[in-house]
Amino acid sequence: MTAPTIETEYSDDYRTIIVSGIYGGHRPSFFELVVYHDEMLTHEALETLPPDSKRIKILRTIETRLYVDPIQAKSTLKWLNQHVSDYEKKFGEIPEPSKEGLLDNR
Repeated sequence: MTAPTIETEYSDDYRTIIVSGIYGGHRPSFFELVVYHDEMLTHEALETLPPDSKRIKILRTIETRLYVDPIQAKSTLKWLNQHVSDYEKKFGEIPEPSKEGLLDNR
């Protein structure tokens, strides 16, 4: 038996998301991942001379929720681990995020 031909198409809702973080957990039948994006809002900080960094705000936008079955989650973890390893071999070690979060390490 020959393998079926696979045709692909983009969903009408397809878009690119810049991922600032993922929040979620697991249940017996799936992993739940809530993907969000953080954007620094600087307009209030820039209204003063000199700019006042205490007036910076973060806008957190919840972009999407993913439900991933356990087999796909494990497959994705293996894929991501391999790509992180390849990245670090080429570009150097990726630092761990601080306890305060990724914003401190950008």
